[in-house]
Parts: sequence; structure tokens; C-alpha cells
Amino acid sequence: MFNLRQLKAFVAVVEKKSFTKAARILYMTQPAISAQIKALEERLEIQLLERNDKNIMLTEAGSIFYEEAYKIISLYDGFVDIINDLKGIKRGKLCLAASTIPGEYVLPKIIGGFSKIYPGIELSLKIADTGMVADMLLKRTVDVGMIGAPIKDESLHLEEFLKDELVVISAPGVDSVNELTVMDLAESDLVLREAESGTRMVFLKKLKEHGVDPKKLRVVMELGSTRAIITAVENGLGLSMVSRLAAADALKLGSIREVKIKGATFERPLYLAWNRNKHQSHGTKAFLRHVELLKCELINRGTES
Repeated sequence: MFNLRQLKAFVAVVEKKSFTKAARILYMTQPAISAQIKALEERLEIQLLERNDKNIMLTEAGSIFYEEAYKIISLYDGFVDIINDLKGIKRGKLCLAASTIPGEYVLPKIIGGFSKIYPGIELSLKIADTGMVADMLLKRTVDVGMIGAPIKDESLHLEEFLKDELVVISAPGVDSVNELTVMDLAESDLVLREAESGTRMVFLKKLKEHGVDPKKLRVVMELGSTRAIITAVENGLGLSMVSRLAAADALKLGSIREVKIKGATFERPLYLAWNRNKHQSHGTKAFLRHVELLKCELINRGTES
């Protein structure tokens, strides 16, 4: 039977895409990591990894096994957290996931402050689109998520954290306009994020509210990152809607310009999310308390101003 040490070696190699890096984080030698993987493959009688000089890739069987191995390790870590909580040991692991905007512009600042207060808690952050973050939460492979669109699932608990303003952007130039109607926007060439992006979900929902059929939009390009969207708009490929947080630097530099939409504002909440059925470790509880305190501070500042 395979053991936990072999599973941890396999998961580390997959996540770090390197035997050397996996060995480093597990405090093992590279030959020892290789031996663990080899023993695991021999026990399962199937190849999990394809190796060459530069890359490490999962086989089809490896991809399936990775998901299950990750769950087993997460479950084990959960048990350890429970025992440590009972012992009063204030250390552990906390795995966060976030969609692009909160993951790149909001959570890093929160994590910085949290780590100073709880230096014994090891943090990791995965950034993906909203749909993928929800999937990770449902599979219990992460502890807490932050997403830009509401996901309806009874297993998930969602709480609004802060508001994110969405802005329409265009390339600067003589042909650029400062204001459009919703219908003008709907008839323009658009550069949008992928279908599972929270920004796109909110954008399409808002257009529907104004009587626009999303199926009739002229989407000239779909891109997987907000930075790529802004670059495409800078180069005149079309209009787009992005978070003001992401567009702030480019707007300040003048490489893009904001386009106002008559009679419409685009705003969305950013949600903190977790699986109701997953055990909350000391680290998870501490992080949620930390975020709640930040939320209260933001509300108080808004009230004072």
C-alpha cells in the first residue's frame, strides 16, 4: 500500500513542477523524492508522470490520481489542525484561492498583515477564475476563497467583503469617445475575459438588465487575464470592462481611457467564500476574524468620511 510520504512527494512534484523544488520544501534529497515517486508508481502499476530534461507532465492517470491525493493530504492536514487546536498549538497551514482581481489586488495586502500577526501559519494562494475557485472550494482543496461573482450552491457560504467598481475602457486617440449608451457599448467590438470570469458574469448580467442579449455581442477576443485585456485595449482591439483596481495604473499613465456609460453604473461585491462542510482549522478561523476586523475598519472609515 502507498503511504502519506509518497503522496506528499507526488503532490509536491506536481505543484512545483520540479523534483528539486519538491525536495527542498519537503526537506528531502532529490534522489529520495525520485525514489518515493518510483515506489508509488510501482505500487499502483501505472505511470503517473512523464519526465524529460526540461518538463514534468502528468499522464492521464496522474491527473486523476493528483486530485485524489491532494484531497487525502488536505484531509490529513485537517486532522492535524484539529489536534493542534486541542493542544493549543497556534500553527498550521492555510490554503486560499481567489479570482484574478481579489487575488492580485486585494488579498496580498490582507495576507501581509495576517502573516505579521500569525507568523506560525503557513499560507498559500492560488489564483484562478471564479468558476475554478468555486470548484476548489466544493472539492475542499482550499480553505477560503474570494470571488467576484455570487455562486449558488448550498455547500458554499458567501459573505460580501467590499465593493469593486467596474469601468469601461478604450484606447486613447482622436476616435475615442468619452461617453456611450448601453446599446452603443453592446454594438462595439469587445475584448472580454473567459466565460467563468466573475467580471464577465457581472458585465453580462448588467447588460441583460438593460435589455441587451449577450448572445448578440461582438466579442472579438477572449483572454485569460485582466492584464492581457488591458494590453489588447491599449492596442485598439476593442472596448472592455475591467476592475478599476486593475485599470488604475494604465488610466493614470494615459495608455487607456475610461468611457462613461449613460444611465448605467457597474459595481459588484467581492465575496469571501468557504465550504460549510469543511472543518475550519485554527488558521481558517483566525483568517476569517482578521478579514472581519478589516471589513469593520473599512465600514467605519466610510461612515466617518
